[in-house]
Amino acid sequence: MIELSFHRDLYSELAVQEAAQAFAAVADIDSERSGEAIILRVESRYPKHERRILGELKNYVLARTIDRGGPR
Repeated sequence: MIELSFHRDLYSELAVQEAAQAFAAVADIDSERSGEAIILRVESRYPKHERRILGELKNYVLARTIDRGGPR
């Protein structure tokens, strides 16, 4: 299991939630708020492709944050 941390000053919380839902088919994802961050615990259903899935998930969060006009 890998933990990804998204600081709420940089990333939209809604974008992080959308990413967790969008990637539910390829990974088991739990989220929690921890101080100024949103933590995603990600376990890929396809270990061979875990690195790529994590990269795409992070890109998705960034793109959705940009689409929303920023973190707030």
